[in-house]
Formats: sequence, C-alpha cells, structure tokens
Amino acid sequence: KQLVGIRQFGSLKGERYLSLTLTKEQDENHLETLLRNENVLYVEKDQKAILSGEEQIAPSDVNYYKQWAIQNNGNIPFTASKKGADIDMEKAWAIEQGDSSVIVAIIDSGVKYDHPDLAGRIWINYAEVPSNGLDDDGNGLIDDVQGWDFADHDNDPMDENGHGTNIASIIGANANNSNGFAGMDWNCKLMNLRVLNADNAYYSWWIDAIYYAVDHGAHVLNMSLGGDVESQALTDAINYALSMNVVVVVSMGNKATNKVSYPSNVLGVIAVGSTDPDDTRSEVFNWSATSGSNFGSHISVVAPGSYIFGLSHKDVSDFNTYFSGTSQATAYVSGLASLLRAQLPDAPNQEIKGLIESTADDQVGNPDEDKAGKDDYYGNGRINAYRALAVNAPLPFELKDTEVKAYPNPSNGVFS
Repeated sequence: KQLVGIRQFGSLKGERYLSLTLTKEQDENHLETLLRNENVLYVEKDQKAILSGEEQIAPSDVNYYKQWAIQNNGNIPFTASKKGADIDMEKAWAIEQGDSSVIVAIIDSGVKYDHPDLAGRIWINYAEVPSNGLDDDGNGLIDDVQGWDFADHDNDPMDENGHGTNIASIIGANANNSNGFAGMDWNCKLMNLRVLNADNAYYSWWIDAIYYAVDHGAHVLNMSLGGDVESQALTDAINYALSMNVVVVVSMGNKATNKVSYPSNVLGVIAVGSTDPDDTRSEVFNWSATSGSNFGSHISVVAPGSYIFGLSHKDVSDFNTYFSGTSQATAYVSGLASLLRAQLPDAPNQEIKGLIESTADDQVGNPDEDKAGKDDYYGNGRINAYRALAVNAPLPFELKDTEVKAYPNPSNGVFS
C-alpha cells in the first residue's frame, strides 16, 4: 500500500493522532485488515463532495436590481419578490464594516484572486517567500503564498469553475470603489483554499484544507459543499476547527429533501438553507425542477440564495453572472459571522452562532413551513445582519434625563 499523505491532529481531550492516506486498492478487504491493527482507530474510504450552487447568466435589463439580498425593493422582474425580504445590510454597515485582521477561509473551487474587485482582500501567507521553491514556513507546502490548491496539489488556487469566486464576492468584494459588487465585509481577508477540480471534490482534500485554514489563523470557514456519506475523519477536522474557536458555516444542500447533506449535521456548525426574493424557502432553484433548499431538524438559519450575482471567474468586466443555491446563502451567513468576529474578537464561536440564530427574522416565509420559533424549514429564521450586529453595538449617543418636546405644536397629526 502506498502512503500518499500523513497528518497529525489532536482531540478535544488532548490526545494526538496520525492520519494516513493510502492509495486506492481493488481489494476492499484491506480496510478490514487495517482495522484489525491495534494502532488503528478507524478506517474509511475517501468520498466525493459536491457543490451546492449552480451558475446562471442574468437578463440584460439595465434596471435589474442585482444585489437584492442586501436591499430588496420588491421589483425583481422575472421572479416573485417582496420589498424588505433581505438581510437589512445597509443599516448593518452603519454599525460594522469589518476588520482586516479577520480571516474567512473559502473552501471551494478556488477564487479568481487577481480580480480587481478583490484587490487587497486575498489572504497572504507572509511566512512564505514567494516563488523561491522552498517550504519557508515548514508546513509541508512549497510557496503557498496565496493559499493552496488541495485538488491539484500546487500553489495556484485559481478558480476554473466560478463557484468559489461567486462565494468570495458575496463575502468580501470591495465596496465603495465604483466597480463590481459590494461584499458584506469590506475589510476581512479571504483565504483561498481550492478543493475542487474539473472532475472531483474529495473529502480528503476538504479535510486537509480545514486543518490548513485553522492552523493558519482562519476565524470563519465557509463550506459550500456537501456529500451523502458521513466521514469520521471529516467530522474530526470540523471538531478541530470548532475547538479552536473557529465559526464553521455549512450549506444544507440543494436536493429539496430532508436527507442530510453531510457535514451540515455536525454538532456546532451553522447549517444554512436558502430563501427566494419573496422570503419563501427556495423550493425549486431556477436551474433544475428537482432542486430546492434542503430542510431538517439540524438547520440553523436561512439566507438569500436565489439569483445571487457575483464576480465572474472568466471576465473581470462581466457583472451579469449569478448562482443559485444554499452555497450562496451560506456565504451570506459567513459574511455576517466575519462582521460579528470583527465586532467581538474574543467571543466564543458558539456565541456568534447564537447571535446569528437569535436575531434572525422569524415567520417571514410560507406560514405552512415558517412556524413560530425554530422549525425544520427556516430554522430560527432568515438572517438579519442589522439585528445581529445591533445587540453589541455601542449607543451612538449618551442618554440623559431631559425635557421632551413635540413639534410642531399644535400639529396636524404628524409630529416629532
């Protein structure tokens, strides 16, 4: 058996373990043989993961309001929409715009890191000397300056799919630069970890990316991927991230079912479903009649996920590309988590999770599904960035005992 990978990790109890990755073999019995070794804790086959969003091309109507999730005017021309069915982002920016010390790891198809609307936002590994062909920081990877490509095992995590670039722009596209889109967080750094190539997205790549992200200082993990099979090794990696106070955000999946898209059911993560521009759950995405936002008792919150515009991985002048899926909803929650981490740098990750859940807007969708309190379809509700950030926001004025006056007085029924 050829050894192709080795990783050391720890448990919450302080034990240390070695994880070994072996090449695929035709004989399935070798798994049972390995398990009989007294030094082996568990053995499992590597699994493929899938993306949770699909690309579309937008209509070219010049009045189309692209970023409806941030400020929904209720006038989307080709789908049902409702004014105010958004995450209240404009008011949220008045409280918090993010901090450059906060790092969001995007574990995805890569990111078009040279896009002008992401300039200055890509995380840099300053412990590594660029292009010298050496592993300067001793992490086993050569020249991992702008993240790493775990799919093709090289230092160029450029996006060849588009999914990861869309996710990156939702979270952190530059704002107020008269170009492209406004990301939720205007200052955070985006750690680019590619775990998908043209053919595959294996759990083992995802696992390595999680350990890399945590060990290199990530505060939030955006995980817009999922699979049908559970994995102890992947659960261990997520638990490692949670034990290091990282906020882990995972998409619920797009099969319109209550069947779990793993690892959205791992205890402690924020599991995210998708809503449409009219605040209803995304029962069918526009790219497939059999698609839709998954549901189940493990769901935490929902967020906008249909017709979500973002940067193109092919053309820096193309701003008409959009994706739909729980992947995009997950990115909005990751963006909110990064803003909360900037506001509360020392807070436990479960406190941030609790803030996102407790301040979500409840009973905004279909009353048959969106029941009072937590339910299986909307979780705790559709996220509200303003309400979440307002909980710990400083008062903009000093409260004093003073005389209250109404004007004009007398009034015609409207007064201040």
